[in-house]
Amino acid sequence: MIRRYVVGLIGIAFLTLGAVSAQEGDGYTRKALSIYAAAYLSEMQPLLDDFQRRHPSIQIEYQAISSNDLDRHIREHIEPKPDITISSVMDLQFRLVNDGFALPHSPPTSHIPNQTNHLPTWAVWRDELYGFSYEPAVIVLNKAFMRDKVVPKNRVELLSFIRRHGNELNGKMGTFDIRRVGIGYLLWSFERIQATNYGQILELFKIHNVRTFPSSASMLTALHENEILLAYNIMGSYAKSWAEKYDDVIIVAAEDYTPVVIRSAFINKTTENPNDAKLFMNYLVSLAGQRLMAEQTNMPPIRTDIDSPKSASAMREVLIDQLKPIPLDVTLLVSSDPNKREIVITEWENALKEFE
Repeated sequence: MIRRYVVGLIGIAFLTLGAVSAQEGDGYTRKALSIYAAAYLSEMQPLLDDFQRRHPSIQIEYQAISSNDLDRHIREHIEPKPDITISSVMDLQFRLVNDGFALPHSPPTSHIPNQTNHLPTWAVWRDELYGFSYEPAVIVLNKAFMRDKVVPKNRVELLSFIRRHGNELNGKMGTFDIRRVGIGYLLWSFERIQATNYGQILELFKIHNVRTFPSSASMLTALHENEILLAYNIMGSYAKSWAEKYDDVIIVAAEDYTPVVIRSAFINKTTENPNDAKLFMNYLVSLAGQRLMAEQTNMPPIRTDIDSPKSASAMREVLIDQLKPIPLDVTLLVSSDPNKREIVITEWENALKEFE
């Protein structure tokens, strides 16, 4: 049985797989495994379903929540407290773990005897935070608008494209509102370091009245409805899933550099359900879970033994000069530092203050 509840005030979407609790022997009530995630249910659903097939006695309560609300929920110990926290917003995840909110756990990476460790070291922080997918951020274009136009393949070409088609693109470009969207801030602060033409991008966004959005889904919907014609820095997994469903967009992974985020998970130290939480963490990075991710989702798995062109290993081998992963290390503490955040956001607001 699947039940959904939507609470608009804080933007949480609930999915309960099975009952909230299950009766076991001697009258013991097993608490549902609570997962709070800054991740669309549509992408996580195959993993949740497969995990429950493997562990039918474990019920799952999945709650999709924005990354900033998720961070606040954990930090302020708001009830109910989740067992697992999942997000692609690496700086917020890393700071939560660094500040002592995670329960240490070392998942076995394989059930095959004598097999080597297939979890790459770059996807793990200590024994607390585990990356499980490797996700590029992309530029997405309205396919109908691009008819008879040359698709820009890098940021230099993108800047020329915007100048050339400025009249059509005025008020028709979208990006994240970095003041309110965690992944938007993470990607923009990274872009600020990586892009030599960062200032030109900001200038053209201002001149052409860029619009800001609260999520990848809202930008993709606006592209679908011709409200915008170009979206900047959308999560590639979401863009690909959209393209498979509607086929009305063109996805561009910029050849000069494509930022990559590592979607990660950790067990909350306050969990009242540690055994089930550990089982779920084990599953996320297991061969079975990662293989299903490659086959049934658009989240690229991180294990090195996944034989799929969608895997992180394949992408890193083929696109070694193009992909620029955001490191899962202490440099993330700089990005999430309140003073640094204020500097980046103030600069962004000053550059674009007339666009609203």
